[in-house]
Amino acid sequence: MSVKHALGFVGQAIARQRLVDMGYTVVTENFGVFSGEIDIIAVRKGVLLFVEVKYRTDLERGNPAEALTKKKLRSFRSAAAAYLVEHNSTPYQEIKFDAICILALPGQEMIVDHLEDILGP
Repeated sequence: MSVKHALGFVGQAIARQRLVDMGYTVVTENFGVFSGEIDIIAVRKGVLLFVEVKYRTDLERGNPAEALTKKKLRSFRSAAAAYLVEHNSTPYQEIKFDAICILALPGQEMIVDHLEDILGP
C-alpha cells in the first residue's frame, strides 16, 4: 500500500468514526465511477449523506479544505448522481453533500472540520 493510500485510509477511518458518533450508518465507502469517487456514503433518519474526506499531515499542499477545488466538486457531484441512478429504489427525505477535513500535524492536536453543504443548498 502506498503512503498516499495509507494516509487516505487513516483519514477515512477518522471521518467514518465521526459520522458514526453523529448517529449515521455508513452504507458504503469508496463508491467509484468513471467520473469520480465518493469516499463515504451514510444515512441517518431519512437523510442520505455523501462525504468527501480530505486528510493532511502537513501543509505543503495547503490545508485540507483547499483541496475541494471546482474540479473535485464536479466529479463529486457526478459520482453522487451515478450512485443515485444506481440506487434509485430508496427514497430519502433529504440528500446532503458534506466534507470532513482533517489536519493532523505532528506534535499538534488533530483538527477535524465537518463542512456541510459543500455543493450549496
